[in-house]
Amino acid sequence: MPVGLMSRLTGAAYHRRPNFPWNILSALLIPFGLIYGLILSLRARAYRQGWFSAARPVCRVVSVGNLTLGGTGKTPVTAWLARDLKDSGQAVAVVSRGYRGSREGWCCVVSDGATRLLDAGQAGDEPVLLADALPGVPVIISARRSIGVETAVSRFSSRIVICDDAFSHLALRRDLDLVLIHGRDGLGNGRCFPAGPLREPAGAIRRAGAVLLNVTAGEEPEVEPEIRRSGFTGPIFRFRYGQVRLASLSDRRSVEPAADKPLLAFAAIARPEDFFQGLARAGWPVAASRVFPDHHLYTPSDLSALIALAKSQNISRLATTAKDAVKLPAKLPANVEILVADFSLEGPEGELRRLSDFVAARLRETI
Repeated sequence: MPVGLMSRLTGAAYHRRPNFPWNILSALLIPFGLIYGLILSLRARAYRQGWFSAARPVCRVVSVGNLTLGGTGKTPVTAWLARDLKDSGQAVAVVSRGYRGSREGWCCVVSDGATRLLDAGQAGDEPVLLADALPGVPVIISARRSIGVETAVSRFSSRIVICDDAFSHLALRRDLDLVLIHGRDGLGNGRCFPAGPLREPAGAIRRAGAVLLNVTAGEEPEVEPEIRRSGFTGPIFRFRYGQVRLASLSDRRSVEPAADKPLLAFAAIARPEDFFQGLARAGWPVAASRVFPDHHLYTPSDLSALIALAKSQNISRLATTAKDAVKLPAKLPANVEILVADFSLEGPEGELRRLSDFVAARLRETI
C-alpha cells in the first residue's frame, strides 16, 4: 500500500529512533533545522519583548494547533470544542487559514452558521468540513487571523473565536493555546524541520495552556516525559477517535459492515494509515487502499481511476473520510456506492468533560 510523503517522513525519517537511511538523511539536515529553529526562536522572542506587535482582539480567542508536522486531530478537536461551547450558550465562531483553497490569503465567510457559501476548491477542505459539521457556528477563512477574528465579531457578534492551526501565528493574542501531539510519535527526534518534525523548537510548547494527546493509534510511554522535559508544566489531556460509522454519500443512510462487500478505502490526509486501520478495527473488510497527497482536490479522472481499480478487484464499495468527501466532484457516478466515515471523539472516562471544564475556567479567568 503506498503512503504519502508526510506520513513516511513523520513515521520513519522523523521517528525518535529512525532506521537507516533515514537517520543519515536527518543528520545531514541538522544544520538547516538549527537555522530554521533559531529564526523561529528569535521571532517568538521578538513578540514576547514587544518588538513585534500582536493584535489584541475584543473577544476571547482559543487556538487549536500543533508543534509537529503531520496530522494530530486538529480539525475534529476544533469541531468538538466549537460544538461544546455553542451548546453551553456561547456565541462562537471558527477562523481557519483556508489552506490550498483558491481564496487562500483572502478573508471570506465560508459559512454564516446557516448556509455554506464556499466549496472546498475555494476555501480548502478543513474549513468546509467544519462548516458542514457545525450548524449555527460561523466559519471564516483568513490568513491573517486577526482580520478573521474581527470579522467574526463585527458580522456575527461572536464572543469566542476558535483559531484552527494557529499555534505559531503569534501576530494574534490568544487567551488559550491547545497543542495537539500524536500519542505514538510524540515530538519525534526532537529536531526542527527539515531535520525533524518540529515546526518550532520543542521549548515553544511552554506557551501552551494544555496539551492534548491523540492516542488513537496507541501511545508510547516516553511521550509524556519528553513533553515534560521540553518545559511544559500544564495539564495533559488524552483523546482518541471512537467507533467509526459509515454512511452513504448519496443519501446519508447509515451502512453496516458486510463480509461479502469489501471496501476500496482512499484518503488524502496526513496519516491515511490511521484511517485504514480504524476501518479494519471496526470490522470493515478493506480489500484495497489508495492514498493521495494531503489536501488533494479530487478530479473526475481520479474518481474514474478509483472506480476502475475497484471493478478490477470486484469491489462495489468505496470508503473515504469526511474531510475527503467535501473535495469530491459535484457530479458523482451512479454505478458505485461511496461511503463516508465519521469518527466520534472520545477519551478516558470523564476526560472530555474535564477538558471542557478546563477551557471554560480559563476563558472565565481572562474576562
